[in-house]
Amino acid sequence: MKKLITLLVALLTGVALSGCELTEKASNSLGINSDTALNIIAATELEDLEPVVQQASADLGFPINMQFHQGTLQNSQDLKNGVFDGSVDATWMATNRYVDLIGARGALADETKIATSPVAFGVQTAKARELGWDKKQPTWSEFAAAGREGKFTFGMTDPSASNSGFSALVSVATAMADTGSALTDQDVETVGPSLHELFQAQSMVSGSSGWLADSFLQNPHEADAIINYESTLHQMRAEGADIEVIVPADGVVSADYPLSTLANPANQEASGQVKALADWLLEHQQLIADSFRRPVSDVENMPAALQTQTVIELPFPGNYGTVQNLVERYNNEYRTRGNTTFVLDTSGSMEGERLDSLKEIMTSLVDGTAATTIGNVSLRDGETVTFQKFSSEPWEPLTGTYSTTDPAVQQQFLDYINGLVADGGTNIYDTLLSVTEKADPDAGIATIVLLTDGEVTAGRGMADFKNDYAKVTANKGKVPVFVILYGEANVEEMKELADMTGGAVFDAINGDLGDAFKEIRGYQ
Repeated sequence: MKKLITLLVALLTGVALSGCELTEKASNSLGINSDTALNIIAATELEDLEPVVQQASADLGFPINMQFHQGTLQNSQDLKNGVFDGSVDATWMATNRYVDLIGARGALADETKIATSPVAFGVQTAKARELGWDKKQPTWSEFAAAGREGKFTFGMTDPSASNSGFSALVSVATAMADTGSALTDQDVETVGPSLHELFQAQSMVSGSSGWLADSFLQNPHEADAIINYESTLHQMRAEGADIEVIVPADGVVSADYPLSTLANPANQEASGQVKALADWLLEHQQLIADSFRRPVSDVENMPAALQTQTVIELPFPGNYGTVQNLVERYNNEYRTRGNTTFVLDTSGSMEGERLDSLKEIMTSLVDGTAATTIGNVSLRDGETVTFQKFSSEPWEPLTGTYSTTDPAVQQQFLDYINGLVADGGTNIYDTLLSVTEKADPDAGIATIVLLTDGEVTAGRGMADFKNDYAKVTANKGKVPVFVILYGEANVEEMKELADMTGGAVFDAINGDLGDAFKEIRGYQ
């Protein structure tokens, strides 16, 4: 037995050495140092292709690291601001069109398009059959008409935060304008009523495509469909989701996944490495097709699901001001109003810097100055907002309808925020149950944001809350709780709370409180 084991080890070692020699030869043939890693900033929607990239790495003979920093919109802004200069070598985003739109093209040296994937609707199969969409491709206007008649609802990511939502908004506006040209301010004005009609059928919003997909699968009663990349929807379908994937017949804006070298990369061999990887991906388009992305060259065995619908590619806007105008009007005019509750811990442990930071960020949400590098994230026109402070018990809340043009409403909100005082214990679950009872999903997209810096010291515990929460939401569905972890908050219990309610956790213990609040705005 010992001799056999020794022989097997020798054989495997020989194979490994042979593999190393082959990859080193491949690397040397490209004139690339096999010890030099290629570091790529990739959009989060490309995580499923990481095994393909590692296969390429093995074949090409040099390490390739994919870093999933943020989504395409944020990565593009970071590229423009020089965040990646000298620290990474390449980007691989859903598109570089946004890079061009914001004037960041100079940060890239080249690009090679690897695949395409249009935005599409993933419609529950029963609803698609009911509306006849299993037999024809509806237009954007037909989706809007079904929404107007109360026959159809959908979820979409926030176009201020996510490229799939951004691309969908640009797609529908351009398709409805039907000029054959890039969108203009006049087009936005013309199609505004039709866009309002469509987005009044929106019943789910999200800051990320992944969260939207997961929430849709876990809570199918929340919407009849979601908008996402065609590839993501087909992957969901392959994993058992009962949906029809429908590309609007009158056109869309597709992701085209360009692999690009930075103009100022971390290593001098980056350009050659990127070209080698791009060539490898173009030579292995079947692997791309297997991910339900459309290859840029014909592939004999492309999945049949990608061959059944026509994709009309629409022109991308060329004016950043037009896009900003479109997104602002979506947020404040077109979309379903939010019904937002901020549950704010004012226990004694919040005294000092913590409470000052809370007041500062809440003030920016009210006065309209809260913004990220992508866009404004302040409160929106028509949004129903409740501020609920708590310590040893839930205190008197304040509820009002926000207006960007009514100083009296804004001042009322600011007075409440400025009056926050730290004192007492931490009664999380009595407070959450109270606001959940009052939340009305029929009055808008209902969400709860909980900020706490400690563990429960008063009121009911998690076990009692679970039972009572189930009773309160039995008839109206879950109301998601988005938890901001801060200070000494019970991390595990707060994650359990977010999972139970269909929300998410945002970490401000090791991060920035303001950034956490701003990120959550994409889900409201």
